[in-house]
Amino acid sequence: MINTVFASKIDFWLGFIILGSSLLLILLPLWELLYNNSSIERIMFISLFTIPSALLMLLIFFNIKYSLSDDKLLVKNGFFTQSIFLKDIAYITPTNSRASAPALSLDRIEIGYKGGSIVISPKDKAGFYHAIQDRVPSLKTDNDGGLIKN
Repeated sequence: MINTVFASKIDFWLGFIILGSSLLLILLPLWELLYNNSSIERIMFISLFTIPSALLMLLIFFNIKYSLSDDKLLVKNGFFTQSIFLKDIAYITPTNSRASAPALSLDRIEIGYKGGSIVISPKDKAGFYHAIQDRVPSLKTDNDGGLIKN
């Protein structure tokens, strides 16, 4: 089977906060230069913290994706990639959990597997379910709109 990549769904409010915060952090040194007549040392000191922070937020924002291979689900989140064997998945269920997760939306799904669980938010949830079921036929639709292993 072909590897399938799913982008994270992005809630408008969360995208607005992350992109807006990044823009403010990038513009802060410029503000100091133009309106506060700050010294170059002060501007460089401020930039030392604000620019890397903004870039880190943007890297994480634009780099959350979920890849399905024949035998694994790879959850990429910024610098980190978590690998889950598809045969270890016990259930997939919709959730609105606000817990920290590699998801940019509160329209999430929880994937339970041997050794733990993870919460993600694929943009194409139906396509994600279908791609998982193609690779793991033992996962069947349950009454909650998720998948469970028989």
